Order: sequence, then C-alpha cells, then structure tokens
Amino acid sequence: MLDGIVSGLVSGSAYAILAVCVVVLHRLVGVLNFGQAAIGAFGAFLCYVLIGGGSPIALAVLAGLGAAGAVAGGAGWVLARWFGDSGPLIRSVVTVVLLIVLLTLGFRLYGDTPRVMPSLFPEFSFAVAGVRVSLTTLVALVATFAIAVSLTALLKHTRVGIRLQAMSERPTSVQLLGINTRALSIGVWAITGALATFALLLVAPTRNPTFESMSFLVVPALAAGLLGAFSNVWIAALGGLALGALEGAGARIAAVAEFRGAIPFVIIIVAVIWMRRAEVWDAAR
Repeated sequence: MLDGIVSGLVSGSAYAILAVCVVVLHRLVGVLNFGQAAIGAFGAFLCYVLIGGGSPIALAVLAGLGAAGAVAGGAGWVLARWFGDSGPLIRSVVTVVLLIVLLTLGFRLYGDTPRVMPSLFPEFSFAVAGVRVSLTTLVALVATFAIAVSLTALLKHTRVGIRLQAMSERPTSVQLLGINTRALSIGVWAITGALATFALLLVAPTRNPTFESMSFLVVPALAAGLLGAFSNVWIAALGGLALGALEGAGARIAAVAEFRGAIPFVIIIVAVIWMRRAEVWDAAR
C-alpha cells in the first residue's frame, strides 16, 4: 500500500501544479480555465516531437514551455480583448471552447495513439522505510511546493501581486490608475500555461498518454481546486497530492483499481454538497 501511495505522488504533483494554475487564474483573472491541461499537453507533445526528431532535451523542453506560454497568452489576450467585461460564467464557457479547439488541433497534429514518453530525469531511486522513491518523484514534490510557495509569496508580498488581485476585483478602477491590466492578464495566462506543460512533462512518462487523456487531467485538477473553493493555493496543492496518493493506493487494491479514475468526480460531488450545505441549512431555518 505504501509503495502505491509513493508511486501516485508523481501524478499527484501534476494534479497539484495544474490545480494551483487553475486557482491562480480564477483569483487573478476571474476565469475557471477548463483548457488548462490541454494547453500543457500541447507544449508537452511538442517537446516530445522535438526530442524524437533529435533535438537536445533542454532545447525541446524550452520550446514546449514557450509554445504553451504563447498559446495561453493568446487565449488570455482574446479573453481580455473581447470578453473583458463579461461575467465569470461567460469567460469560463470560452475556456470550454478553448479546450475543444485544442483537442481538435492536438488530434490533427499528434494523433490519438498512446506515446512512450521519455523521462526528463535519470532512472535513479533510493529507499525510504523500505519503499523505493524515484528521482522524478522527489523532483515533482519539490517543484510542487516551490511553485506553491512562490505564487503565495507573489500574491501576498509583492507589488505585482497586489496589482493582480486588485485587477481581479476592480479591473476598471485599476485601469483608471494607469495600470495595464491587459498585459498583466496575458502574463498570468502565459505563466500558468508554461507551468501546466512542466507538470505534464513530469507525469507523462508514467502514463504513455494520448493528447486527449493528458488534456482531461484538468478534471482532478479542478477537483483539487474545488476543495479550496478555487481561492486557496495550498489547499489546491495538497488536494492534488492527496488525489494522486489515493489513486496510487487504489491501484494496489483489486476491488478499487478499475474505478480509481472516478475518485476526482466523487470528490467534486462531495465538495459541492459540502459547500452548499450552509445555504440549505439557512433556507431550512
């Protein structure tokens, strides 16, 4: 059981990073981005295509991160340009369209055949309490906490973070103060797009995925983000790690293994019911 939990932490780290990206976009731009994982998948698959063509890994990774950042930045520009005055629901619906467009484009470019993805890190592992921990798992955990710490510090302790949060609450007022809200919004989109690609580059070698399956990793990310009401970075990160650990443990239990993919949906249902409980009790009173 313990080895299953450890093995699931790589997937959990990817869920956590994607969830943090979703939370940051929701807090700062007011968008629930259903295309977050698809943007990351676009960059990740481009990276592996370049590696397969003989490009150095470092150069291919940079190209993948850059491509995902450009796609995400373009999506952010479209939303800021034509949907800046729309409500959160309309902007979130636009991200569903973004997901469909990227799924179509990904199918045309990369097909629907599972790919064997090379690992970015050496096949090195060490024992902890009798359980083998791979270098990829360690890097994934360190990266998850580093990203959560960095984004928390950015939002709470920097001038840019204060401007970004003000932009999400009072965009018109911020514009009147002479702050370029569109550039800030596009920058947030681009950064989260690059982080999504990094997350999927970590988890892809353990899954042999298709573009479609990587794109729908947004579901566990949304489940983790929902635990913190799409506002708390740390709850989203820890929720993503917990989801991965549960999936890894479930893979070792024969009765649960076939249904472990449903865990995020169960968590979403439970979280929604829990969040709605106060309204129901208030109405009953």
